[in-house]
Parts: sequence; C-alpha cells; structure tokens
Amino acid sequence: MQFFIDFLFKGLETGAPIAFAALGAVFCERSGVVNLALEGIMLTTAFAIVWGSIAFQGIVGGLIVAVIAGLAMALIHALATVTFKVDQIVSGVAINILALGLTRFLSQHIYAQETQSSMNPFHFDQIAGINSFAFLLIPVTVLAWFVIYRTVFGLRLRTVGENPEAADTLGIDVVALRYAGVLISGALCGFSAAVLYPTQWVSGMTGGRGYIALAAMIFGRWHPVGAVLAALLFGYADAFRIMFGNQIAIPSQFVQMFPYVLALVVLAGMVGKSRAPAADGIPYRKGEE
Repeated sequence: MQFFIDFLFKGLETGAPIAFAALGAVFCERSGVVNLALEGIMLTTAFAIVWGSIAFQGIVGGLIVAVIAGLAMALIHALATVTFKVDQIVSGVAINILALGLTRFLSQHIYAQETQSSMNPFHFDQIAGINSFAFLLIPVTVLAWFVIYRTVFGLRLRTVGENPEAADTLGIDVVALRYAGVLISGALCGFSAAVLYPTQWVSGMTGGRGYIALAAMIFGRWHPVGAVLAALLFGYADAFRIMFGNQIAIPSQFVQMFPYVLALVVLAGMVGKSRAPAADGIPYRKGEE
C-alpha cells in the first residue's frame, strides 16, 4: 500500500510541470493562438528559477523571476503572432530555438559552463516526499476552470477564439484578449519550472514536455480539467518509467520511450474526435472575413 501511495504522489510530481503548461496552452488556444513555443518557454523558466533563487537567496524570488521570464518569452510570441501576424507555428519553433541558445549562452556567461548551472540550495519544502508546489496544481486547475467558464473575461476569451469578427463587432478587444491568453500561458510555464527540477538547470532538461503539454491539451479537448487529467496520465507514465524501469526485462531505452509513445497513440486516437476553437491558429485582421 505504501508503494502504491508513493506512486500516486510521484505521478503528481512528474505530471505537474506538464499540467501547468497544458493549462497555459488552454488559455492561449482558447484565445485563438497556437503556442508551440511552450517547450522553449519552459526551458527558459527552468533556467530563470535557478538563477533567480540563487540571486535573491530564496525560492520565492526564483519563482517570481521564472514567471517574469515566462511572460517575456510569451510576449515575443504574442508580438510576432498577434501584432505582426507571423505564422504561429513558425514563431513557436523559432522561440524554441532561441530559448535553447539563450539559456546555454547565459549559463556559460553566469556559471562558466554551457550545459548546466550551479546547484540551487533553495527549494520548496517536501510533502509526502515530493515537491510541495505540485499540490498547487489542484487549486490552480479549479481557478482556471472558473475563470474560463464563469467569468466575463473567460466568456470573451472563448468568443475571441471562436469568432473574433463577432467579438470585434460587440466591442471586444481581440488583440488585448489574445495577448492575455498568450501571456497567461507564459506565466503558467513559470509554475512548471517550480516543479520540474528547481535545484539545477541542465540544457535540454524539459525533454519534450512542452510538446506533451500540447498533446494533453488536445486530449483534454481544450478544457482545463481535461487537459490536467491528460497531463497527469503522461506524468504517471513517466513515474512508471522512473519507478519500474529497472525491474522490466527489456532495454531501458524502450522504457524511456513509453511517455512519448503514449503521446503519439493519444494524438492518433483523437484525430477527428476533437474540435479546436474555430479561429485557433488564424491571425485576425480587422475588417477581413
């Protein structure tokens, strides 16, 4: 029974970084903007929380820096896609490449080593053997659901993602709401960094979790609760790999592939069964249909 409880908590810890990013993706895509840049934003915030914690001598300071870094990277994506109408997929890929180079450059400049930072002695307390910040996922999910489905802001955000022309006709600021959706996704990536591995930054440490967060959002049908549950599914798949990988009589590489294979299977199974917001990925040009 204790082993089963440990597995439950470990799955929450490994799934929380994906879940926070998936929640951010829900806000972003509900506003009509595809955010393929989640991977790069997560990598940047993972670096920022380590640097910020060391610089300000505390994990709370690191978390604030991580959220600011997430907002800054998301702002670049919003400027490119919402203001300048750059293809949203191209912008996301470009930001992912930028983040990889930027974090390595900063690591070399600050820590004199390109692929990893110094150890961060400041961290959140543990509860039941896991990072206590992971438990914040529960109230944040409830809050996200409430904001999207029970507030005027959420109604307008969904309207902009479904029919920006109609929203504009009603006097809703389409540009401002799309900026808000993208920026919220950046801030929530800062929360991801708080659970991912706040004790040290390592180049490539996100390991595709940003892309898995997008898969979780699709599997969850662009719904905050569905996206989080899907993200936890991937988290428990990763926890299974961590806790049982050495006990399975197959090459470890195949066990490590399991979460990513699961993501592919889930996406393949959702083809034709889920519907994105009607204006998702389509730049809005005022006065054009």
